[in-house]
Amino acid sequence: MKTINNDLVKLGKIIDKTLLSYLKKKKISQKRLSDSLLYSSLGSGKRLRAFMLIETAKAFGSLKPSNDTLIIATALELIHTYSLIHDDLPCMDNSSLRRGKKTSHIEFDEATAILLGDGLQSLAFEMISSHDLAFQNDVKLKIISELSRSIGFNGMVGGQMMDLVSEGRYNKLSPNEKYITQTQKLKTGALIIFSLKAGGIIGGANSEELKILEKFGEKIGLAFQIIDDILDCTSTEGLLGKSVDADLKSGKMTFVTLLGLEQSKLKVRKLIEEAKKEISKIPKDTEKLMMLAEFVEYRKN
Repeated sequence: MKTINNDLVKLGKIIDKTLLSYLKKKKISQKRLSDSLLYSSLGSGKRLRAFMLIETAKAFGSLKPSNDTLIIATALELIHTYSLIHDDLPCMDNSSLRRGKKTSHIEFDEATAILLGDGLQSLAFEMISSHDLAFQNDVKLKIISELSRSIGFNGMVGGQMMDLVSEGRYNKLSPNEKYITQTQKLKTGALIIFSLKAGGIIGGANSEELKILEKFGEKIGLAFQIIDDILDCTSTEGLLGKSVDADLKSGKMTFVTLLGLEQSKLKVRKLIEEAKKEISKIPKDTEKLMMLAEFVEYRKN
């Protein structure tokens, strides 16, 4: 746990440095957007998805994260930040605290937050597509294609819609495990799966290895979201750095509301064991990914 935490802190600083270096070459004309970008994107967040991408690439032979890999990892973190900014909006989860500080729509305003999220998404794709990466064009295209799918209608956006539906906003739903699993697979899992597959693509993983990474990501992503839901009703704002009891207040369907705390914890343990068994099928040095699986289960924020 301590090793992973230290690695994440180090990577966070590298990601910030990479983003600032890129932004120096790109002038954002509107100061309010520039200020909100720096406020929301620097010095916060676990950088877990970037870590997954880099460690997977390393497992497949990219021993040291190159500047090219860091560009893609940084773009990935911008996508994640955009998703959180939109998720926090009054029309979505209506959260006032994120990563230990005011959410973007509270610190600035709702319109700025919406535009910031839009801008971060386009900036991420710009970073990947326009940067002179050493990868072959087909590798770059595959990464862009995978990322587009993972955050679109059949990925993160679709999962967010299912999440809103689960609150009973549009029609009454009876809580069921299948619906909750699919919601969380798309809303949280899709970007985690991309993180792993992108690292595999960069490292030259074959189609069978990419399938294993996808299965590993599905289980890790679901476990991650269940832990998030457990922490939402057992932790504090000070520890989490975001609002608590949000799911209960909104009437959202989660594994905690369906199964209860203890059964949800048992489900996480089972998912983590299955994930570790899955990743062990790849004959590479996947120790960090194994450690990451344990980190997901025992994290406190």
